[in-house]
Amino acid sequence: MTVETKQTFFRWLPWLIIALGFILRLDQYLFNRSLWLDEAFFVVNVVDRTFLELFQAPLEYSSHIMPPGFLVMGKLSITLFGNSDFILRLYPFVCGVLSLVLFYQLAKLCISAKAVPLALFFFAISDYLIYYSSEFKQYSSDVMIVIALFLLAFNLRTHTLTYARLFLFTIAGMAAIWFSHASVFILATIGIYLALPYLRNRQWQPIISLTVVYGIWLLNFAILYFLIINVDTPSNEWLHQFWRGKDAFMPFSVEGIQWLYDRFLLALKNPGSLDNVQVAGFVVIIGCITMLANRKGTLFLLALPVLIALIVSSFEKYVFHSRLILFLMPALYLIIAEGIVQLQVKLLAYPKTSIVTVAIQIILVVSLTDFPLHHRHVSQEIKPVLEYMQKNRQDKDTVYLYYWAEPAFRYYANFYNFNYDDCHIITPLPTKEYTNEVDYSRSKLGLKPVKVNETQCVLGISDSYRGSRRELDKLRGRVWFIFSHVSKHRLKMFLKHLDTRGTRLDENIQPGAFAYLYKL
Repeated sequence: MTVETKQTFFRWLPWLIIALGFILRLDQYLFNRSLWLDEAFFVVNVVDRTFLELFQAPLEYSSHIMPPGFLVMGKLSITLFGNSDFILRLYPFVCGVLSLVLFYQLAKLCISAKAVPLALFFFAISDYLIYYSSEFKQYSSDVMIVIALFLLAFNLRTHTLTYARLFLFTIAGMAAIWFSHASVFILATIGIYLALPYLRNRQWQPIISLTVVYGIWLLNFAILYFLIINVDTPSNEWLHQFWRGKDAFMPFSVEGIQWLYDRFLLALKNPGSLDNVQVAGFVVIIGCITMLANRKGTLFLLALPVLIALIVSSFEKYVFHSRLILFLMPALYLIIAEGIVQLQVKLLAYPKTSIVTVAIQIILVVSLTDFPLHHRHVSQEIKPVLEYMQKNRQDKDTVYLYYWAEPAFRYYANFYNFNYDDCHIITPLPTKEYTNEVDYSRSKLGLKPVKVNETQCVLGISDSYRGSRRELDKLRGRVWFIFSHVSKHRLKMFLKHLDTRGTRLDENIQPGAFAYLYKL
């Protein structure tokens, strides 16, 4: 291979990787799977509320745990292009695609040239980044906004702080806060990162200017936090206990050391999408040591958000777990790519680019890659279930909606000639220790039980068989039972009871969603 050919190849290699990342994201997006439970919680708000009402807390099923800016983008999408789950996911998809290009620009600023393609490859094939680029949740936009803020920080660090740049900086920070809760950790980091050189040199004028900017950001965040985010709902305690059960808050004790080790390895797998996490962890350490020696400022910028998020987590104010730390993955891939290059150069003594060095990099990358590279994610395919029921349902058939199937049905009902407003409970709402999202919504709606012969659409009042048995025993005739977001064990308990009460006439089984027709 000639020198010119090599130069051409390495010049186009990043764009080939970006193209690969785009194809993987596009494939998942065009697959257009059904909305699953968590998405449905928020989609209902986007469809039913006005733009202004999206800023009013609380939301239909929960407190305002999704940034209002993200909800507005969803509303804008369906206003311009029509209401569908495909269109609702358009903004996350665009963010996922833009992130590829922005990450390439960031990598060129943060790490050595040889490490750039490696970092970009990890970013492009990341299973979780691909998945969340086609989900109606804020995590894909979190990643894009974080990368954009890092790029802005590098720009301001290398240029004079003119009034125009400070104005852009102020507006960008204010907007980021309303579109991404995770951006707060990045803005805090950037604030320190930009101020430190001026403090060391005792340049007070730039410090005063930056202080004004930070003050505006803080005021902006205070408005968002106290008027929207911090509005309490009965479901907040349920959600808090859910994440506590996942061990998602850093213990502020000796046990925190073991927790940090376990969480570090877990994060490499989810959401890091890496395999052989012990090896990956070692490479991360190599990358950090290398950057500490050669790129202290860059390491500070990439690593400090982790420390801030952990501190906030120790006060149980932020969940340090899985998708909620997806915004940290750009930094992870940059550090691990630098670690691979330095492992090759320093420890394996192959400083020059050759077939051997390329082979070493390929071996390391393959060992850390979680195969298969791509598969279409399917969660709760309720659309084909509802379509099947629509085609086979008779006029006098009753529909029973399993407890957790309600939010998705509420969104899709009109698409399949159903009306959610015709659905009722037939037994009183139970008293529970914690009020979850569905209970909270129903309490706000003031649902009252009706007689079983007064409705053809029954809302299940419990996610357990034991809590549902009373209403199940009231049902007569042909009844369609719709399940989604149900464990195999609980579904088996429901079906076992129904099989003793009547005859199963039909069924439609999809990944994560099920329809069963019984004659009771």
